[in-house]
Amino acid sequence: MLSKDEIVDFFKLVNSHAKKELGQNFLVNENIIKNIVDLLNISEEDKILEIGPGLGALSFEIEKHKFNTFTLVEYDQKFVDFLSRSFDGKENISIIKNNILKEREFGYNKVIGNLPYYITSDIILKIVLKCDKLEKAVFMVQKECYKRIVAESGKDYNALNILLKYLFDIKEEIKVGRDNFFPVPNVDSLVFSLTKKQEKNVVFAEFLYKIARICFQNRRKTIANNLSSLIKNKDELKEILIKSGLRENLRAEQLDLAQFVKLTETIKG
Repeated sequence: MLSKDEIVDFFKLVNSHAKKELGQNFLVNENIIKNIVDLLNISEEDKILEIGPGLGALSFEIEKHKFNTFTLVEYDQKFVDFLSRSFDGKENISIIKNNILKEREFGYNKVIGNLPYYITSDIILKIVLKCDKLEKAVFMVQKECYKRIVAESGKDYNALNILLKYLFDIKEEIKVGRDNFFPVPNVDSLVFSLTKKQEKNVVFAEFLYKIARICFQNRRKTIANNLSSLIKNKDELKEILIKSGLRENLRAEQLDLAQFVKLTETIKG
């Protein structure tokens, strides 16, 4: 972990500055860093991915453990250069310069990252659908963002909530006040974990997410109206809703996970 003074010196050295609009606020509390990494329960067999490591606050703590492989995906070249120098000679540690949303290789069973606010949902969606071996993920997000991730009703309830609840046990782990970062952001953060439930069919999960997205497409419309874009035959659609035990006038926000699963199974046949 770099101290505040070391972070200042780094940016002077590279003639740059931390970009708040990209979420470049760096953890400087060693105890919190250790507690976050401990949530991964790292073992020698693990293939770990870190998203947006920045100046390596979590990375250096992870490096203390024994693991199979550790891959860091970072978009900012100055951080890539710093991390490459820091982990030079470590054969089972790889630094990749890329936008995580453009990555194609996802053979990891553990994932960790401090996620930027503006693409938090996009990153989580990609990870849970592409990492088919994912056992545990530990993410730090803005506190308000977590409320949306675990919403079960209201305006924040959406298809991603359904997908996550189907595949994982979601748990709030650590509240991280803004004063634990440098530069100090305007909001507090929160660390939560995703732990895989019993074996789930990822292909079915993708279809479940697709159906939920269609149902939420226009929140003011009924699920029958929204699903008509997928199922053109009105009689067929009516029969599907009957078999699913759903009334035609229900809206997506009125359905719970079990109802979405039943609806998806019925449509899938």
